[in-house]
Amino acid sequence: MASEEFADLSGLESLIQSQEQGIEVEILNEQGKPIGLKIGFVGPDSDRMQKAMRDVAAEFAKAAAERSSLDPAKDDSDERMIAILAKATTHWAPNPKIGGQVIPFSEENVRNLYSKFRIIREQVEVRAVRRSSFTKG
Repeated sequence: MASEEFADLSGLESLIQSQEQGIEVEILNEQGKPIGLKIGFVGPDSDRMQKAMRDVAAEFAKAAAERSSLDPAKDDSDERMIAILAKATTHWAPNPKIGGQVIPFSEENVRNLYSKFRIIREQVEVRAVRRSSFTKG
């Protein structure tokens, strides 16, 4: 009997598990030096990220339906990405401080942080959207 050939999908299974567990990145300043803040988030194929994309699409569709048809269309892609990333963010440590005020972790505070500090959002976004960010080794 001839040996059967097969495609081993174990690596993909491992990738899915890694995306569900998420990763944590150390945020860097404009000079590439750590600022002392670490942010955790899940991968693009994780259940949480997929739900975030569906929820944000529904949220923005509802807002669009409620707007007057006379309102000009606007590019809300940054707002959408920020909303998705905020829902996919699992934690940060330690709590950041802005203007002397400590900001505890919450989805709303993550959204505000990503809106205010593009440098932080871009570091999370570039890793969160790539499956390769979640591969081991």
